Amino acid sequence: MKTVPVIELSGTPFDMGLAHGRALKNLIREFVDSVTEVHRMNNGYLSVDKPSLETFCMKNLGFLEKFSPDLVKEMRGIAEGAGVTFREILYLNSFLELEDLRAPSVGARVLPDGLWGCTTFNVTREAGEGGRAYIGQTYDMEKYYEKFLCLLRITPEKGPSQLVVSFAGILGLNGLNSAGVGAVINKVTATDARPGVIYPFIMRKALASERIGDALGAAIFSPRAGGINYQFAGSGVAFCAETSAAYYQLLEIDGSIAHTNHFVGSDMRRFETPNWLSHGGSMVRRQVADNFLKKHRGTLNPEKLKELTRDHTNHPRCICAHGFPGEDPRTAFHTVFAVIMDPEAGWLDLCPGNPCENGYERHAL
Repeated sequence: MKTVPVIELSGTPFDMGLAHGRALKNLIREFVDSVTEVHRMNNGYLSVDKPSLETFCMKNLGFLEKFSPDLVKEMRGIAEGAGVTFREILYLNSFLELEDLRAPSVGARVLPDGLWGCTTFNVTREAGEGGRAYIGQTYDMEKYYEKFLCLLRITPEKGPSQLVVSFAGILGLNGLNSAGVGAVINKVTATDARPGVIYPFIMRKALASERIGDALGAAIFSPRAGGINYQFAGSGVAFCAETSAAYYQLLEIDGSIAHTNHFVGSDMRRFETPNWLSHGGSMVRRQVADNFLKKHRGTLNPEKLKELTRDHTNHPRCICAHGFPGEDPRTAFHTVFAVIMDPEAGWLDLCPGNPCENGYERHAL
């Protein structure tokens, strides 16, 4: 069974970053040295190099320092601990914002035909077995990213403790906290992408919140750099917030909701990047997941949700995503991990790689 490295972080923001950087030094350095080639291979008609991509990412720094000086300090600690530059750590943390460069209206002229992405689900107490609420997702990126998967166990000087799924050198991808807040995401590519606050900052600020409303506010009331769909759960309420850089819409949740990689809200459809979705896989995954959640309403539990994460409808562009045979891991989209959380109980089940091939391991606060 594959295992995910668990990194214990505590103390000041800089100290937490320093421990992260030291613990995963070799992985972070490999990540920094190799990720530019991933961006280059997926932007065949856009001339990219590491210095220019770093400079592009540095345009976000002023927004980040205003939004969360502590998280900037944590990134500086990661850089020192790993022996890389701060620019390189900011570059790693901007990985989803760099996806926007692939969109025809932003930079790229041709999209990779294999492109697809994550499937999230949010199950309220009304739909969960025994009145339990769950939130989770499959997280789909180029298979290359799976090597850098880690779990951060965070005990800050103040605020709730957190379990945060991440990649080496990155502040966080999704997770839960001891205040009962859980969060997951989908990438949506909005036409109003701009310099601003990058997604790992929003995720970590949300998971540092004592209240579910503050977690939601971190996402919808921030000067975002691009489009992300955020799902939050906690305190008996749930939210699915579609965001572009400057706008947001909360989608109605009737017991449960699934989301994939296209805008659904009537207010947000205008921000869909033309020709970003090169096939209908996102629409298929959303319908399959929504139908599953509705079919099993009232009996949804961790095992049922694990079954959903293994679904192969529309293979390989499916919920349990697989690249095409022979495809390079730097371009092949796979499920690099799946996670199911019970925020109120304070645990998550984490599966590295494809859930159809690998098992889940429980981690608790």
